Amino acid sequence: MERANRTLQDRLIKEMRLEGICSIAEANAWLPCFIEHFNQKFAKCARNSKNLHRPLTESHLELDDIFTWQEPRKVTKNLTLTYDKCIYLLEPIELNHKLVGQY
Repeated sequence: MERANRTLQDRLIKEMRLEGICSIAEANAWLPCFIEHFNQKFAKCARNSKNLHRPLTESHLELDDIFTWQEPRKVTKNLTLTYDKCIYLLEPIELNHKLVGQY
């Protein structure tokens, strides 16, 4: 997947330069045309046309928990926390002050 993604990113930037696109609005207007052309050139039909996707049994909150990497960190009285040798300073708002001393 990464190889295909890198290829797409490379092609997209080159095509944008060739088209003279230099703003987000121009890119957004041009993108559907690029996607159509890209899919015509590189799309492959599935071997089996039957939809084999299964319905989700988890809620959105459960999926957030499943796909979240959680690292416990303690908030100091200075409203800072450390992660991966970096110190992060939280904004001094009431909600953050309630987090002091918590993991």
